[in-house]
Amino acid sequence: MYMPRLLRSALAGAALLVAAPHALAADMDRAKVEKIVREYLLSHPEILNEMLTELKSREETASTERAKTAIASNRDALINDGYSYVGGNPNGDVTVVEFFDYRCGYCKKVSGDVAALMQADPNVRIVFKEFPILGKVSDEAARAAIASRKQGDDKYWAFHQAMLGADGLDSAAIYDIAAGQGIDVAKLKADMKGSDIDQVITKNHELAGQIGVDGTPAFIIGDQLFPGALGVDDLKAAVTEHRGG
Repeated sequence: MYMPRLLRSALAGAALLVAAPHALAADMDRAKVEKIVREYLLSHPEILNEMLTELKSREETASTERAKTAIASNRDALINDGYSYVGGNPNGDVTVVEFFDYRCGYCKKVSGDVAALMQADPNVRIVFKEFPILGKVSDEAARAAIASRKQGDDKYWAFHQAMLGADGLDSAAIYDIAAGQGIDVAKLKADMKGSDIDQVITKNHELAGQIGVDGTPAFIIGDQLFPGALGVDDLKAAVTEHRGG
């Protein structure tokens, strides 16, 4: 993801570094500068790796700081928005926020780890944010899950786990799974059309954009953004770190 942009930056930086001592010459045209840069890089190709490594490190540091600032600015929307399902201990001392997509393979993989964390740590609180990014079925599944809460949070949790545990998920499977969890499918479909469901999806996407979440799963623990899958041990370690050891 970083390489094309960083490579351009590295080449531009190399050009400035190499050409700077010669730029005082009034007759130094572009072709001559490019020739000097090319010859230098061919003689010292290792400089590009060094520059790419440094540029990547700086960009990652800047991205981390931007995420921390955005998390702090959106703290209430992340941990106490009033509409996301909260698992674990509602009064827990550490909150873990997960952005997920029901069709995401990695979200399916970590769903058991998230449940294991809730069982292992009685003081952890998990906020689940539907973040459908993998097409029409993902959006339909997210809407169905959100609407299922109108039939009880226990129905949501069972439905949530069952959809993440499904090997395949298409439109028909969503409602088959819902029926299997005792959800009134006719009511579910009617509730999915509500403007309140639209608002939840929209708010979650807006929040993700502000924080820099662009894939699933993504976890927020304390002031840190953890993009990608985290196993139960990694989740426990992050929670412990946030508690201060």
